[in-house]
Amino acid sequence: MAQVKVKGKVVKVFGASNQGLDLLESYKGQTGEDYSRTWTVWFTLAHGQTLDSEITLTGQFSNKIEAWVDLAGNPVMDRTGKPGQSIKLTINNAVLVEVPKPVENAPF
Repeated sequence: MAQVKVKGKVVKVFGASNQGLDLLESYKGQTGEDYSRTWTVWFTLAHGQTLDSEITLTGQFSNKIEAWVDLAGNPVMDRTGKPGQSIKLTINNAVLVEVPKPVENAPF
């Protein structure tokens, strides 16, 4: 499996023992436009992260095509009248990357 490294903000924490989270990654396109994408991230153990935390992590990349459905399970159409689809981005077996914290009180 492909390994990915992603930096973003925690926007949702879930799972029976807090082993999952949604991470919002923001980035610039080739012509300077601002974009964002949401990753679903799964850890093997509880991660201890809170909402709005800025984190960097690595893990195994996977994706899946999902059909758009309403709350009743009925297909939702896109703007062309076809059943809508999106790609769900997932990181499995995630590991937090330690980011050095800035020194607040340097001795010099």
